[in-house]
Amino acid sequence: MKFGMQPPNSGPFATPEFITELAELGDQLGYDSLQVTDHIIIPAEIRSRYPYNATGVMAAHPENDYYEPISLLAYLIGRTRRIRLGTSVLILPYRNPILAAKQLACMDQLSGGRIVLGVGVGWMEEEFRILGSPPFAERGAVTDEYIQTFRRIWREGTTALTGRYTSAPEIGVNPRPAQPGGIPIIVGGITRPAIRRAARLGDGWQPFKLTPDELIAGLNYLRAQAQRSGRDLSGFTISLRLSLRMTREPAERRPDEEPWKTLVGPARDVLTHLRTYRDLGVTEVVFDFRTCRPEEMRETLRLCAEQIIPAFRG
Repeated sequence: MKFGMQPPNSGPFATPEFITELAELGDQLGYDSLQVTDHIIIPAEIRSRYPYNATGVMAAHPENDYYEPISLLAYLIGRTRRIRLGTSVLILPYRNPILAAKQLACMDQLSGGRIVLGVGVGWMEEEFRILGSPPFAERGAVTDEYIQTFRRIWREGTTALTGRYTSAPEIGVNPRPAQPGGIPIIVGGITRPAIRRAARLGDGWQPFKLTPDELIAGLNYLRAQAQRSGRDLSGFTISLRLSLRMTREPAERRPDEEPWKTLVGPARDVLTHLRTYRDLGVTEVVFDFRTCRPEEMRETLRLCAEQIIPAFRG
């Protein structure tokens, strides 16, 4: 099983110095990937429901910094040496797909083939409207087409585009990515349309903070969809996003640390949970540290590298 980490690119701890420190630390400690989140603007009033916690309210606030992921990863290419750099997830309808494909391909070349792309359709209707993105109601179809546009540009370099949302005469969009066949695309989301998209178009699926029972249901649906389309899932990535706060002694959960969705405590407790997910078919876990203070993030990164990652290697 592989292990990824997510430095805070939004909120009160999202400073250039701290993001850089955690990225360099994760690189040195042997984490497989570093993945950052995506919002371009945070409206003062949000009526859309945040789908990934019980309150339905996103933690980010308009007055907080929120570092744009493509810009941030381009910077972190030069501050790291071996760790893979990615998004969890990039909201595809927010960006011109030709420009985004070009930016990502250049980053992959400059990093020596270290980019991985997590993609999603987005949930905040206000952000779509303010950015002038394609209609919110059509975001699924837009995302499908943009994924196919990325693949075509990355594999062909010179191509014509004839989609519903993107069209162009024959154009050159080079360089192509360093990775043969293009940058891996991991589809994020826990809805049935997201799972169908992963089965049809993705190199992997990234669910967000599912309990084992929830994950089993999602994996069963994924496999059924793959079988229906005749797709072999060999080599397909199952990348689970979780929160982590490691301690040296048993610790009480904080109010926002939901069981299974946030792993809390010493190594023996964390290992028990992770082995359950591994046995269900998870091939990668990407940890954020949303309930940690800065020193707790540093400690958690080190403890995980020392006591968790080696248990799943070799």
